[in-house]
Amino acid sequence: MAGEPDLGWDEAWEAARRAADPEGALEPVRIATEHRGAYHAVGRGGVAWVELTGRAFHRAADKRQLPTVGDWVVVERWTQALASNGAAVIHEILPRRSLLVRKAAGEATAPQPLAANVDIGIVMTSANRDLSPARLDRYITLLRDGGIAPALILSKIDLVTDPEPMLEALRQVAPGAPAIGVSSVAGTNLDAVRALAGTNRTAVLLGSSGVGKSSLLNALLGSETQLIQAIRADERGRHTTTRRELFVTGHGLWIDTPGMRELAQFIDDGEEDVAFEDIATLAASCKFRDCQHRAEPGCAVRAAVESGAISAERVASYQKLSSERATGITRQQEAQRIAESRRAKAKKPTRPGED
Repeated sequence: MAGEPDLGWDEAWEAARRAADPEGALEPVRIATEHRGAYHAVGRGGVAWVELTGRAFHRAADKRQLPTVGDWVVVERWTQALASNGAAVIHEILPRRSLLVRKAAGEATAPQPLAANVDIGIVMTSANRDLSPARLDRYITLLRDGGIAPALILSKIDLVTDPEPMLEALRQVAPGAPAIGVSSVAGTNLDAVRALAGTNRTAVLLGSSGVGKSSLLNALLGSETQLIQAIRADERGRHTTTRRELFVTGHGLWIDTPGMRELAQFIDDGEEDVAFEDIATLAASCKFRDCQHRAEPGCAVRAAVESGAISAERVASYQKLSSERATGITRQQEAQRIAESRRAKAKKPTRPGED
């Protein structure tokens, strides 16, 4: 997409577009917001409505086969859509480089895509609230499952005397990942946050409601783009972001997300857990291959806890998420078996005289 480098387009995307549209009849655009049954997309000339055909929507096995925020899609009727003459029609989603997915809230087996083609996932927590390493572990797990590099931000550092102990706790959650303390009010370290994205790169902001994602985005953009509300007297932030949305800036692309109350993995068969690489490395030295890192003799992980090389809380989080992962895989496999059985019965021909 010549002339539109700020959307993340590059030579590799151009090659993917040519493979999907050899004749060059379609326009590549990027999904900016997702609505029920339609989308806002940004591309050459501005922002316009795009939509799937009904056939494509109903043929999707699950939501991962539908467009999500951050996706590149090729469409027809883009010029007409820009002129408010109906919606452009999506022909194909270009192959994704990364996909952030969680288990849909309240459902045992359904995946819910959150963002696509993200380069870095920025997990935010607030200095004026209890820091929960276990919850941060869940975000890091989702990011690494999706092939997305993580970073951690401690917001509202102007509300505490010394943020360093909390920043050190963040470094323990994701060893090697950037951990930055910021104040959107004072403008502290905003340039360091901008540098996490950068030209042609896409960042997604994640965190619980009230940690300051929208305030940070407003500060980064230099305008009141997102609705924000003052902190309540009890210092718990109000929920302000109600949808995922892609913002285009001169220093990268940013996807804002609503706070999520449920954070659980959706696991595909054969998918490896890469969120706790430090523990996995230690576990390779355990005496027993099936070591659970609880009370087994010769456990390298427990030895690391005792020496202070790794925290007991991190191991506990690893054990809890591993157990949830195993349970989730079992449930998803059972749901898949039931669905396949129902499809087979539906296709089975009925004999004369049978109901």
